[in-house]
Amino acid sequence: GGNTPSGWDCSGFVQWVFAQFGVSLPHYSGAQMSVGTAVGSIAEAAPGDIIVNTQHAAIYIGNGMVINALNPAQGTQVTSLAVFSGGYAIRRVL
Repeated sequence: GGNTPSGWDCSGFVQWVFAQFGVSLPHYSGAQMSVGTAVGSIAEAAPGDIIVNTQHAAIYIGNGMVINALNPAQGTQVTSLAVFSGGYAIRRVL
């Protein structure tokens, strides 16, 4: 998948957004699971935290919602955390 506004996958979207703030992240969601510091629970999550598992990555915006790149048909959207069908890690890099 890509990592520019002309075409990105989920982890490429996260990588691009953080690059706008001078933060370099790896492209793949599995690699993004180890960046920054761990956040213990969604109750402790703050807007800007990365919500990630081995299959998907998104940026937390608060109130149980994330912004994420879904697929070419659906594009980049705000969705609930339900988009993560399994568990997820919460990582803070800012």
